[in-house]
Amino acid sequence: MSTIITFYTAANDDAAEDDGPGRDAVEFRDFDVFASLEEWESLLLDRTGDAIAGPEQVNDEESPLILGFLPKLTAALARADAATLRDLTARWIAARAADGETLDPSLARKILGAVTTLARSRRRLYCQVA
Repeated sequence: MSTIITFYTAANDDAAEDDGPGRDAVEFRDFDVFASLEEWESLLLDRTGDAIAGPEQVNDEESPLILGFLPKLTAALARADAATLRDLTARWIAARAADGETLDPSLARKILGAVTTLARSRRRLYCQVA
């Protein structure tokens, strides 16, 4: 069974849960989204260990699970320029490799590019895992 990971924006947690992904949604499959969100936080916000807050679950369901991005992480993604994204991509791939996950560089660029575009919408950023 594969994991479907959908990134999208919503006005708030209630809308994210009630309405789910809208027309801006981007879907990917089969990567460790939980570790990845924490790694993005660590790499972009220069946090380590206990300082990493991680995403917040905004619904009570197990499937689909809806995670809300930290506002500071969303802001950092929205500000990321091409050089920052290249660096983040390389460091994220290395972090996933250290955990035994092979992440295709092309896919990593697509994921971060899509999430960055969503972050620039000035709406709350969410991830649905099913």
